[in-house]
Amino acid sequence: MSSGDYLRFLRALHGGKDFFTIEAECGVPSGIMRQIEQRYRAVGDKETLRKLAEYYGVPAEEVLWRHEWSRARLTFALEDALRKKLPIRLYLRTGEVYQGRVKWVDLGATCLDVDGREIVIQRHWVDKWELVTE
Repeated sequence: MSSGDYLRFLRALHGGKDFFTIEAECGVPSGIMRQIEQRYRAVGDKETLRKLAEYYGVPAEEVLWRHEWSRARLTFALEDALRKKLPIRLYLRTGEVYQGRVKWVDLGATCLDVDGREIVIQRHWVDKWELVTE
């Protein structure tokens, strides 16, 4: 789950306040919340991400480590696994781990063949991933 996806999740857990209210209450630049949540690449500097983590009452590291795991990077990894016909291991935010071959990819989900079973995984639940070289 990218830092943007995680912050969107936290915003929902805290009542879904609008971007302008959150930006004003925690002192981050106007417009940055929308960019962080809606871009596929990593957006925002460490100080902004720290302020948002503090605002939501989570350790800064919970937001910061996710910054390098953007949705764009996940897309590249899934497409690479599909093209090279390599298995990929997906680590979900629930603690579950799935490993299999990518059958298809779209903006919202991916399908893995896991030992002959098709498993559809919503991409916003993927924390980290790695290609598996056999």
